[in-house]
Amino acid sequence: MILDQLRILKNIPDEQFDAIYPFEIRELSDRHWTSVYVAKLSAGYLCNQKNVKVLDIGSGVGKFCLVGATLHPKSDFYGVDIRQNLIDISNSIKTKYAIPNTSFFQKDVLQMDFSGYDGIYFFNSFQEKIDTTSVIDRHSEISVDMYMTYVNHIFNELNKVPVGTKLVTYYSEEFYVPKTFKLISTHIKGELKFYLKDMEADEIHTQLNTEDVDDHIDKDTFLNDLNT
Repeated sequence: MILDQLRILKNIPDEQFDAIYPFEIRELSDRHWTSVYVAKLSAGYLCNQKNVKVLDIGSGVGKFCLVGATLHPKSDFYGVDIRQNLIDISNSIKTKYAIPNTSFFQKDVLQMDFSGYDGIYFFNSFQEKIDTTSVIDRHSEISVDMYMTYVNHIFNELNKVPVGTKLVTYYSEEFYVPKTFKLISTHIKGELKFYLKDMEADEIHTQLNTEDVDDHIDKDTFLNDLNT
């Protein structure tokens, strides 16, 4: 079985792992789902040989959680996504391959707080709100206002988590991460970042740098397509 090979080899090609998914899901893998290698690195940092609870914000079809839970059977992985169909796929694979230490639930992250988790994984889940090339389905509706709402929520919730919480971001802008987090290391040409919450938030550290967010929207997205 594919996950048995992952347990033994600790890393397998994405093409091999993605065979557990339907064809239409495999077609989205390169752009939207975490690679096995990145999931392995990230889970290794977040777990670090300890029994921890890890949250994946915008878990999609659960690839990060499934890899992490397979490689770290003593830790618990939780995936949340707004798309019920992707949660159904994730839970189906969890059941089929008997992975008891991962759970998936449908919820808008705006309705969540991040307390109770030792580690958090974030793979730029809301870029689809401002980037027309990132469209998956109807939930990808372009909205700058919604993008800002999600950015603010992530930033504020990260400021609330306790000191010692670990964070991994992948292809995500630095403005999501409050200054209460210390950058520990970078990987994959700087796109994969490992952080540690090392101070409590004060008045200075609770302010989102909206200028950086505006610059990102202006320079790095494809909103101009909407005006053509």
